[in-house]
Amino acid sequence: MNHQAEMDFLTGALRRMRLRTHLLRWEDPLEPVDYGIRSMLGLPGEYDSMRRVLFQWARQHAVHKMMDQFLCNYVFFPLPEETGNRVLLIGPYLTRDLTTEEILELSERMGIPLQYARQMSDFYASLPVFVDTSMLMALVSTMGETLWGSLNAFETVDLNTDGAVALPMPSVTSIEENSLLMQMQSLQTRYDYENQMIEAVSRGLLQQVELLTSGISQLNFEKRMADPLRNMKNYCIICNTLLRKAAEKGGVHPLHIDRLSTKYALMIENKATTESCQALIGDMFRSYCRLVRTHTISHYSVPVQKALLYMEENLSGDLGLQQLADQLALAPSYLSGLFHRETGQTITEHANELRMKHAAHLLSTTQLQVQNIAQLCGIPDANYFTKLFKQRYSVTPRKFRSGLPIHSGPNTTQEDVR
Repeated sequence: MNHQAEMDFLTGALRRMRLRTHLLRWEDPLEPVDYGIRSMLGLPGEYDSMRRVLFQWARQHAVHKMMDQFLCNYVFFPLPEETGNRVLLIGPYLTRDLTTEEILELSERMGIPLQYARQMSDFYASLPVFVDTSMLMALVSTMGETLWGSLNAFETVDLNTDGAVALPMPSVTSIEENSLLMQMQSLQTRYDYENQMIEAVSRGLLQQVELLTSGISQLNFEKRMADPLRNMKNYCIICNTLLRKAAEKGGVHPLHIDRLSTKYALMIENKATTESCQALIGDMFRSYCRLVRTHTISHYSVPVQKALLYMEENLSGDLGLQQLADQLALAPSYLSGLFHRETGQTITEHANELRMKHAAHLLSTTQLQVQNIAQLCGIPDANYFTKLFKQRYSVTPRKFRSGLPIHSGPNTTQEDVR
């Protein structure tokens, strides 16, 4: 029975979670599975042990969970016999963050010379971390139900051990011969991950960004300084720079990018722990992604782009059609038609939307008087301002500020009231 469509869905979903999948036959090389770490350590015979587990010890109609001596976790299951003698292997991944000290201790127990701790750290930095594997197992169980007919038609077998098995001291010569390749593979994985994140941000794919950040580990951040906190802050700065470029690629005007970038530059230096820096990185990715979703203008014509930017930067001024047309040296009728055709709004509708969003922001973040907020939003008539605000948010500005429940209008989004 052919389940290629289901298999493609499973591998695609796992790839979004940064989990690698390998469809293996007995004769296939296993070096790609663990990024070649066993070869790097001069332990190619260990691949034979892994092959026996996958093809000789594995039960039919069973999903297997396994943790190897490197504390790497895998999930695998034999495919139905009619599809050939093949095994689907998922992993490797970690179920918790490993500290640098734990990696050193693990290397010592395994007899790995400590001068190769950098290569070991790079290897673990390339792995996703899943403290909660329930989503992974739910996907695999659903696939098992598809392959074998029902949840009762297969079992889950846990082969995990409680610790790492001590290995003999590998040859230093063997390690040196393979360490460069291992380092190159690890760095490639890290850069691939960063590129996936940047691409997702530049396209405003918030859900994909959430998936990619869910498995992030402190080990993913390259260590260039002896001070762990300074190292993490430096990586935050690098991320902020990369995200600026991603937002620019996504069509956001530099004005908006600079505001967000400056905000995070200040926040980075105020962080006191590596954990708070790591959390900030995830927040940065999400914020830049939302920025792209909210402010991207690359798909508009140049005149409309200029009109949009002028309106956002002059909320307290005259945003009438004639004023905009004069600023852009265009005929009012031409600008009006072009703007409505590309944005689906009239210039007045868009101006009022921007002003009400800005008003909601000022009401939420300041104690300015309502009439002053109205003036800052370019509406000197407080009564007219209140009327427009109520049309959008279904409450007056004062009730909005007081925190009473808001029954949003048809065009209101969560972004409006943040």
